[in-house]
Amino acid sequence: MSLRVEKLTLSYHGHLLDPLWVILDQQSAPPILPLMFSTHLSRHGVVYEAREISDESSRRRISSLIERDISDTTIRSYIYCLSTFLGYLEECRAHQQKPGLHASPACSERFVNHYINQVLAKRLDSFHSLNVHRSALSAYYHWLDYMGICPHLKLRIDRKTRQLMAEKSNKQHYIQYVPRYWRTELLNTCETLAEKLMMRMGFEVGLRTSELMGLRVAGKDSLLSLFEQLNNNDLSHVNQFRYRLAGRYTKGSKSRWIYFDRLLLQDMKRYYETERQWLIDQTGSEDTSFFLRTDQRFIGTGIGEEQASRVFKKRAKSAGLNPLLSFHDLRHTFATELFHAELAGPDGRETRSESAALIVVAQRLGHTIGKSGQAPSVTTLYIRMRLQMLEMEEMVYG
Repeated sequence: MSLRVEKLTLSYHGHLLDPLWVILDQQSAPPILPLMFSTHLSRHGVVYEAREISDESSRRRISSLIERDISDTTIRSYIYCLSTFLGYLEECRAHQQKPGLHASPACSERFVNHYINQVLAKRLDSFHSLNVHRSALSAYYHWLDYMGICPHLKLRIDRKTRQLMAEKSNKQHYIQYVPRYWRTELLNTCETLAEKLMMRMGFEVGLRTSELMGLRVAGKDSLLSLFEQLNNNDLSHVNQFRYRLAGRYTKGSKSRWIYFDRLLLQDMKRYYETERQWLIDQTGSEDTSFFLRTDQRFIGTGIGEEQASRVFKKRAKSAGLNPLLSFHDLRHTFATELFHAELAGPDGRETRSESAALIVVAQRLGHTIGKSGQAPSVTTLYIRMRLQMLEMEEMVYG
């Protein structure tokens, strides 16, 4: 059962807790012990690790809790991992009549290790992700020990589980999400403004490579009308400009609205007035495609449906990106970020329902909304979990 995590700013007894990551249950109430744990992390920025030290008087090794500083990024990951575990406790309560998330201190060492090595190992795709979850739960139970609530648990990843995760990695699985840093590197390797815009159409607009052919500069609702709006003082407050992508260029043959933000549209206008105009001047072409080819044999004609994919492969290789990635993964990236942005709502808090956020994503991707009014199941395939997204960003930024 999925719980919700909210990012808050709170002042308590003269201490500013910013950010304070709070786990909320289905009734939007915070479980008390996880809330105290989150507050501790926000206030002190430390976790406790179990270390064995020698006791010279008794000649025995004694377990002791040692403080370790952690970053804000790690705190965020730990709270999301703990939220996943508490959600699992709720699943157990619903299906097996066991205590739910409020009984986390009563969980045995055997139960939590089973969760790590049997449940999570099947749900996650990498040893790194699994180890983050183990570290998060160790930090939580060590804190409970520090508070005198329950003994700390020895949590581990078994040898067989390590082998299982290694086998998953050997299958060359990859997450269809391109972190921001990689996107920047990708754009930096592009040689023309046209190439940069093609890449941005993937992760900023969510277009398929073939749908770039649907961007036109002639007709009633062409891009030229949007360029004119950029200079309209009455529209200076507008940051999103919509364009009708004709059905003959889409996979499902259904027209849909796509959206360009102001900065992207300004760069599109700059390309239209510079690189594209140079091609028109050189060839006298009257092609109404927004993107024009530059190779000598077909110079000045509209690009083909695979042009963006070819550019991506070439520039991604130069940028050192994962060779398994494709231009279509930029579309997955767009969908993932849009979903989590819609889920958070305009005030930054996660208050909007997942179904409502999925409907927005489905509409922007061009997926058909069913008679029930719900987004189709294919839309969910485009969404990476927030934890996966954050882990990818953290992994790339180091």
